[in-house]
Amino acid sequence: MSYRRVREYYAVRGINVDKFGNDGAVAEPHVAEAIIEQLVTEQSKSLTVFRESRLAYVHKDKRRIRTIVLDKAPVDHRGAPSPNPIEKSYVSVSAAIFIDASYEGDLLAAGDIPYRGDRESRDEYGESYAGIIPYQGSGHDNAIVAVDPYRKPGHASSGLIPLVSKATLGIAGSSSPMIQAYNFRICLVKQNPIPTQPGSDYHPATYEIVARMIAAQAAAGKPFRAEQMHSGRSRRLLKFCVLPNGKTDINNAADVSMDFVTGGSERYAKASWAERAHLWHAHEDYQRGLLYFLQTDPRVPEDIRTDLAQWGLPRDEFQDTRGWPTQLYIREARRMVGAYVMRQSNCQNPPTSLPDSVGLGTYSLDSHACQRLVNAGKVAQEGEFYDSIGHAYPVSYRTLTPRAEDCENLLATFCVSSTHVCFASVRMEPPYMVLSESAAIAAHSALVEGTSVQNINLQHFSMQLRDAGLITISSEIPG
Repeated sequence: MSYRRVREYYAVRGINVDKFGNDGAVAEPHVAEAIIEQLVTEQSKSLTVFRESRLAYVHKDKRRIRTIVLDKAPVDHRGAPSPNPIEKSYVSVSAAIFIDASYEGDLLAAGDIPYRGDRESRDEYGESYAGIIPYQGSGHDNAIVAVDPYRKPGHASSGLIPLVSKATLGIAGSSSPMIQAYNFRICLVKQNPIPTQPGSDYHPATYEIVARMIAAQAAAGKPFRAEQMHSGRSRRLLKFCVLPNGKTDINNAADVSMDFVTGGSERYAKASWAERAHLWHAHEDYQRGLLYFLQTDPRVPEDIRTDLAQWGLPRDEFQDTRGWPTQLYIREARRMVGAYVMRQSNCQNPPTSLPDSVGLGTYSLDSHACQRLVNAGKVAQEGEFYDSIGHAYPVSYRTLTPRAEDCENLLATFCVSSTHVCFASVRMEPPYMVLSESAAIAAHSALVEGTSVQNINLQHFSMQLRDAGLITISSEIPG
């Protein structure tokens, strides 16, 4: 429904969103936000929205969450979580069924439901991409070529340059607490932009690794060029994805790019609100500084500096934070240990049908870097993999439900029960939306049937999903 409204919004303005790729599923941020607000308004008689709120604690009775208590806690002027609420425990919400649709999984954690926040070892589920993965390059010909990690090249005693971790690589295939790096997906525009100024503590030396990467690529005969950022070709410093009205969405591309690989993503979910705010600000400062460095530092090729200097933050987007996105892209945080744990084989060798399927995943197994450290005297990324699947795979309803002995009335739709490797695919936005809609239908079924989320009538539930237009098996995909 939301994508259809996006198409309708632009169609009446003479814009065909299909020309921007991604099957037409593109929108300027303020347009997407307006459509979401429209959907909320249309359901205002049956929907109560608590804004500027966050979970404080949970009342749980045996296997059931009875009440959640919220703090009033507006974000700060940069969009980050506030260290302290302005009003503690300002509202309590009691319900028969709860859905945790958050990035972080705070509700499932507060409800004492088991979860993972690490990477499993290769042996735990027999996954080839699990655990520590020695550096193999980014898969897009962006590999860091012979970058020296030491302040004085060749001298380990001089210490490491910024943005390189002191951690050791570890044994290939072993488990690791380090998970995918986060970033902000930045919207930029050329027309009357807000310049992307760096943070107050900016120093060019922070980005020494970027200068060395650029020099190494040039020395290897694979230089970075401005046009590569816009063309979809390899060896891109940044990934530009075109949006309507002259705007673009910026994402990670090269090994040192928009992802803040040493930014503490492994700490975020369990962090205090004060530490979350600190990590949030650090991600913004890193990306602002990187853009400023690429626009101004003489070690960056002139064509890239000239190109990026034309771009800035849009004045009509994210106006509360002066054009900066209001959501940190949390690629991975908690993963529930539920009734069934999906794994790599569920994506690569799926069953042709699954009786309790609640939707399909289609995206490649795609993990961004988890660490940047030193291996054999060179800078090395660790944790990246990319493997195209080439087919749809069903997602089991049991990945949304806790084990019955842990909780009977909660569903999780982003922090689903899966391994790190499987999550690298199922984490994408289309499955997230599909699984959330399926969870809402499941919650209704549990209420009507007067049972737990684990014991709903699956046959009737599957019929409801089909009636809602959800595709749950690959054979139903239109040709």
